Amino acid sequence: MMLKKSRSLVALLVGSAACLSPGLALAIQQQRQSYDMPAQDLGDALRGAAELADIELYAASRDLEGKTAPALKGQLTPREAIAALLEGSGLTARFDNRSVVILSDTSVPFTPPIEADPIIVTGSRIAGAPAAAPVIEVTAEDIRNAGHADLGEVARSLPQNFGGGQNPGIGSGQGVQNENGNVNGASTFNLRGIGANATLTLLNGNRFAYSGTQSVIDVSAIPAAAVERIEIVTDGASAIYGADAVAGVVNILLREDYDGITTSVRLGGSTDGGNFQQQYNLLGGVKWEGGGFLATYDYFDNSAILARDRSYATASNPASTLYPRLKRHSFLLSGHQQLSPGIKLKADALYKRGDMGSVRGLFVDRPITTRGTIVNNEFETFGIAPTLEADLGSDWNASVTAFYGTDKTLGVTQNFTNGVATLPLRVFNNRSLSFEAGVEGPLFALPAGDLRLAAGGGWRRNRLAATVNGRDFSGRRDNRYAYGELFLPLVSPAQNLPVAYRASLTAAVRWEDYSDAGSIIVPKLGFVYAPVAEFSLGASWGRSFKMPTLNQQYSGYTPVLLPVTGYGTLFPPGSTYIYLGGRNPDIGPERSENMTLSATFRPSSRLQIVTSLFRIGYRDRVAPPFGSPLGTLTNPLFADLIAFNPSPALQAAAIAGAADPLGNGTTGSYNPANVIALLDGRDRNIASQRFKGADLSLRYRAPIGAETLTLTASGTWLDSRQQLLPGLPVADLAGTIFNAPHFRARGGATFGGARFTLASFLNFTGGVTDRRRTTPVNISSIATLDLSARMKIGGVAEVTVNALNIFNAKPEPTAVASPSDTPFDSTNYSAVGRFLGVTISRDW
Repeated sequence: MMLKKSRSLVALLVGSAACLSPGLALAIQQQRQSYDMPAQDLGDALRGAAELADIELYAASRDLEGKTAPALKGQLTPREAIAALLEGSGLTARFDNRSVVILSDTSVPFTPPIEADPIIVTGSRIAGAPAAAPVIEVTAEDIRNAGHADLGEVARSLPQNFGGGQNPGIGSGQGVQNENGNVNGASTFNLRGIGANATLTLLNGNRFAYSGTQSVIDVSAIPAAAVERIEIVTDGASAIYGADAVAGVVNILLREDYDGITTSVRLGGSTDGGNFQQQYNLLGGVKWEGGGFLATYDYFDNSAILARDRSYATASNPASTLYPRLKRHSFLLSGHQQLSPGIKLKADALYKRGDMGSVRGLFVDRPITTRGTIVNNEFETFGIAPTLEADLGSDWNASVTAFYGTDKTLGVTQNFTNGVATLPLRVFNNRSLSFEAGVEGPLFALPAGDLRLAAGGGWRRNRLAATVNGRDFSGRRDNRYAYGELFLPLVSPAQNLPVAYRASLTAAVRWEDYSDAGSIIVPKLGFVYAPVAEFSLGASWGRSFKMPTLNQQYSGYTPVLLPVTGYGTLFPPGSTYIYLGGRNPDIGPERSENMTLSATFRPSSRLQIVTSLFRIGYRDRVAPPFGSPLGTLTNPLFADLIAFNPSPALQAAAIAGAADPLGNGTTGSYNPANVIALLDGRDRNIASQRFKGADLSLRYRAPIGAETLTLTASGTWLDSRQQLLPGLPVADLAGTIFNAPHFRARGGATFGGARFTLASFLNFTGGVTDRRRTTPVNISSIATLDLSARMKIGGVAEVTVNALNIFNAKPEPTAVASPSDTPFDSTNYSAVGRFLGVTISRDW
């Protein structure tokens, strides 16, 4: 769960002069600088002033909560600037040679600061526990500078993320793992390309309702204007958060305090045609003593991108869509209130409604109404998560959280044949309900600090009711769980030991019991060692798991009668066999073992370099045992899947248990006496995968006059392989078509301040190899350049201009089996092309 910011003294690292002597530090504090800061939240103002002065700031967030700083302008020393910001707040500042501490009458006596870590709320339930695995942070400022319209675009820009799975731009014929995943225009995180439902996504630390057919939440439903930051842990975390946290955890954190009203309008489009975007946003909030409330409404609309508008899509029908038409309305409410000393109530509520449309032609030169499909999907999402927090005394905290949510999708597909359309209907109704309670606090004191414990448990129910092509199915899963986590400090800076600056150990275990899978226990260990303040090492090991989706487990299988061919005289003439394919109610959890080693070098607050090595062994993945039943009857690898000479009763039971009637792929009628085998090709827990690689990120931030220059770089190298069954060959995943590339990177430079910001980002997506044919074909990598400029025009408005993919890099065409397939790898490369947009916003 999240750290309780109002319950602990936290260090806000906003500047450092670690390499300076006390005399030089004092000189910096007396140096006059140019300040031009608007009236704003006191914490934000202090952070900005300290950053400009390049000093460390320490404050208790409970002392700053609900306070506003006045506007600040002029040539001032850091002491004068901070004193002006604190005027009337009841707080005072005490300067040390390298830092400033904000104190109130109730603050603890000042001691020299010993920690300088940023506030991290994801990856541990222990307040103040350092992360053993790297945490990627994307701030609201980063989102605005990059020109992202929603959180889906944020996800797809990250090098650690893969665009395949449940994302609106994924086309047809893009690999089995990406087919039919998106029925409602949802956007999801898919870390390492392991699968969207193997990345756990949270909103303010809480799970929300699953979307469509997948065990994921739609991040595009969360208005970006309401987001304070996103924290991403690229490490298995099921021992902390439960199922689905195989590749990692994404925690979307909302603004807690906002006072005022902001309106914004965004218009833009692709210069090659299509994708005309309209976005209108209203953000409002109010703060009062002991509480606050935020509300936001976001309307988004983009037109479709058609094949006729893209030069690399000549193999498709000109009217086919490469990116769907999408419209959505999103509402978000978030509030908190101090009910009494030590008791706080918080709640988040989310609502989304919209529709998506796409077109696909089965022939290049014929109208869609001759042979093609027109798909229209409507969707609606609702969720509410109240939380009650209590201060139990002696630094112990308790919380109780509940959640109720629904996600509904209604889809109509018009299948045209010579002007006549059939109208198969698809309905997916997801519903989630959960309760959780937990405590966190110190057990006893040790020389390096308190031994702390977090423990709790809960109950959750997920339900899916669906109708597909006139057939109904439903599934429900209940689970109970309990967790515990210990934080053991081994060395603290206050001890001044020669062997280490800081060292700690964390250990977690989680028990979950499922109504359809039994019990699961997963552990996790983390170790952090910092020989000096500027350098730290981390090691993390743990086991994680993912439950199969309710659609995977309960949508049913299909029986087909097939002729026995290609076996010579081995079987009697006229022999047939029954093939069972599709879903399997007997599948269970997928399991992983994760290890991450990391190093963080922070020579000053201006520069941070983080590198990590990771390895994920993923077993019991749900998959069909073979791609085609041809040749399986005599293959010893599949002997356990075959029942030879099945009795009529066994055949009848297999047919009766299917979701569909028996299909007949022979020229004759079904005769149980001619059936020589029953082949079970349904999904099962058989596949094993291995993911390994390295991440590197760099961030440099420095004041230049009254402005700030920020340089960032991030890159990921990935190698992944899969073995479907023991005895079958190991196949490459990473670097092959419709899978994550071996290498992705993103670097940027941002310069500006309160009045203007200029930003530029370079994105690189490595090439992949198409091995679907005898001769492999290499598909080229793509590099794109984005530019953004943001400027305040007096007190009237802020204008932002974005030029994304300014050189209009295009994906390379790929081979297709038919014109209905998307003619490029849409899991890695985008049809958007060059995009130009303008945003105008105003504070009222």
